[in-house]
Amino acid sequence: MSNRSLGSGGPWRHSHQGTLALASLLLLSGCTTVEGSLRPEHFQFVTVVAKKGKGPGGWRAACVHVGIRRRSTEELFLCKFGVEIPIENGEQGFIPVERAQGVAAKCANLAAKNILSLTTKDTPIGIACEVFKTEYDLILNATIAGAHATKMCNAQTKPVVVIPP
Repeated sequence: MSNRSLGSGGPWRHSHQGTLALASLLLLSGCTTVEGSLRPEHFQFVTVVAKKGKGPGGWRAACVHVGIRRRSTEELFLCKFGVEIPIENGEQGFIPVERAQGVAAKCANLAAKNILSLTTKDTPIGIACEVFKTEYDLILNATIAGAHATKMCNAQTKPVVVIPP
């Protein structure tokens, strides 16, 4: 993403007034400091399509609901998203659950840092959540071919809820 900020409904503009926190796990202080992170254990993958035979196939999904808090007002919004990762693909081969969890967490943290650094005091939290999901999907798919962050969770998953204190 470029050097822009997410304003309220207006055009992108550069600013250093980020004021949102993605779960206390990702606290934004100004625009440049992110403390903590989503951890691999927040991504509890379940097999939704079993892998059969040799070669690519199978599918795992996880569901995460992360609290985003506006520091100035303490407003809290749950950003809900799913994560879907192939069990085996043609590019990376077999993807163990532990690797899927680690990649899901790392990519989510990078996407959150990218997006929260663009927020201003006027950015609607729901908009920041939707932009985060788009950024997360791009980063995740670039890391594991066929992986996606989804706007909704798979019905077979159980949400892991992460709320800031």
